[in-house]
Amino acid sequence: MGRFTRIALAALLVSVAVAPHAFAQQELTFSLFERYIDALRVQANIPGMSAVIVQDERVTWQAAFGFADVEHSIAARPDTPYHISGLTEALSSALLLEQCVETAHVELDDRIQQRVAGYGESNTTMRDLLSHKSPTSGYKYDAGRYATGLTPLAEDCVGAGTPFRQALWERIFQRLGMFDSVPAQNVDDSTADDRVQFDSTELERFTGVLRRLALPYRVSGSSATVNTSVNKSVDAATGAISTVLDLAKFDSAIDGAVLLHRESMATMWSNQPGMPTGLGWFVTNESGQRLVWTFGHIQDASSALIVKVLPPPNRPDKQSLTLIMLANSGGLAKGYDLENANVTSSPFVKVFLRLFI
Repeated sequence: MGRFTRIALAALLVSVAVAPHAFAQQELTFSLFERYIDALRVQANIPGMSAVIVQDERVTWQAAFGFADVEHSIAARPDTPYHISGLTEALSSALLLEQCVETAHVELDDRIQQRVAGYGESNTTMRDLLSHKSPTSGYKYDAGRYATGLTPLAEDCVGAGTPFRQALWERIFQRLGMFDSVPAQNVDDSTADDRVQFDSTELERFTGVLRRLALPYRVSGSSATVNTSVNKSVDAATGAISTVLDLAKFDSAIDGAVLLHRESMATMWSNQPGMPTGLGWFVTNESGQRLVWTFGHIQDASSALIVKVLPPPNRPDKQSLTLIMLANSGGLAKGYDLENANVTSSPFVKVFLRLFI
């Protein structure tokens, strides 16, 4: 047996011996994380919650807690659909970068007024809206302003006459096999936008998903009441419906450069000048780690988080790591200062970083 063969055999034996220990340690960490976040869920008055962890484009952990429907004791599951509210911005930013910028329809620093007739801010650019840069005060999180300029811009880039909810379905959900996702709760309402042309198979699929939608709750103390006033339409900032498992597909497609070129991803996940944001995402450096993240919050109805830990540029061997969480009350976001770009104020994120980073 040659020297090289002996070294290779020794390395193989070591890896075989170490692998069961490493697997057991990972399972212990996942179990501990599960207990922590369920306790935090109860503390935050969240009736139902689903979560996944994605490592290197693969779901390595999934769990669900509590109830999607409290009155009928329907348990939350990893494939339970939720209102994802502000996470819609991450979907729309990918749609806009691919359909507008990568096709050279629009430059990031083109003024919105050049493509959206009647938009009220004369000097505001696509980059400004994607990064939540206000005309007067630098960073200011404003979902309404984001939607007003970027929804019609996306429609213009995808093709005249294509409404945003149809573009979201065709260019993101259908393309990535996100078949437990629906572009809007009112997707079958022809009065909402009679330009939409979904076929009967698609409408039947949407109806089936919406039957399983986690009910949105207004929580006060130990009392949870269904909130029936949630807006059912969609725009570039809010309104989509999805599951943690479908969002894991989106996350993997982004990491795998399926949706965007690597150069677009680098721009999307880089701090814009003087801002705590990239394009459609927040960008935070925490203890030497670069976090890209986004959140959703519908008051007294739903909340959501995606937190990605990116490998350092000089360590391509390191894995990307993503936590995705959806809830049917405001408990993942309420009171945690996320609008001010402070993701580490969330106890859920603190536990995630402490255990996995």
